[in-house]
Amino acid sequence: MNDKSILQFSATMDKNLQKFKKEYSLIYNTGDLSVYAEKYSGYDNGILYQTYTNNGNISSTVKSYYFKNDSLILVNERDKLRNDEGEVFKDQRTYLRNDVIFKIDSRTASSNEALIKLPYLPVQPAESKFPQQTFTDDIKSINDAIYGRDRFEMLFDNITTYPDAHYIMLKAKNHSSYKASLRVNQRDPFIDSLLNSPAIFKDERLKLKWKIADNEAIYVPVADTSTSARGLNK
Repeated sequence: MNDKSILQFSATMDKNLQKFKKEYSLIYNTGDLSVYAEKYSGYDNGILYQTYTNNGNISSTVKSYYFKNDSLILVNERDKLRNDEGEVFKDQRTYLRNDVIFKIDSRTASSNEALIKLPYLPVQPAESKFPQQTFTDDIKSINDAIYGRDRFEMLFDNITTYPDAHYIMLKAKNHSSYKASLRVNQRDPFIDSLLNSPAIFKDERLKLKWKIADNEAIYVPVADTSTSARGLNK
C-alpha cells in the first residue's frame, strides 16, 4: 500500500466504526495523568486501536493505530500542548509497509481551527532514512489496559459514599501507580455487599462491567445488559 491507499483505507474505517466490535478500558489515573484506550475490530479486515492521554493542563494526546489484515499501516497522533505562550496543536501521520516506516508527515498550528485548514508537510528523515521503530509495546499496553492485565490489573481498594453516588475505588495489583474508579448510579445486591462488608473484598479482583460517559467509568449493574463493555474478569 502507498500513502494514498492507506489514507483511503483509514478514512473508510472511520466512517464505518459503528459496524465494528468495540471494546474499551477503564480510565486509569496516576497523579495528573489519565489514560483511556479503545479497540475496534471484527469488520472488513481492519482493527483500530485508540488511546487518549491527558496530563492535567500540560498536554493531551490522541493516538490511532490502523491495522489491515493484522498489519499496522498507519499511526495518527494528535497533540495539544500548553505553555506560557499559549497552545500548540500538532498532527503527525506515520505510514508503514511490512512494519517499516516509509513516510511521515505533519502539520502544526496555534489553534485547532487553523490546524485543520493546513496541509500536511512531509517530514524529512535524517540521513535519508527513517529510524527503525516498532509499535509492538504500544499495542501490548493498549490490550493490557482493555483487558486489565499487567500494570493495569486492578484490585478492589474501597467504596466511597457521597450524597449523589458511590464510587468503587480500584488500585493496581502489580505496584504500579495507576488507580481507577467506577461511579455507581444504581445499586444492586453486589454493591450492597461492597457497602456492608468492604473488608471481605479488599485486595480482590472484582468481576465488573462498565460504560464510559462524560469521561467517567459508570458501573453497570449485573441485571443491566445494555452495554458491551468488558469487565475485569472474563
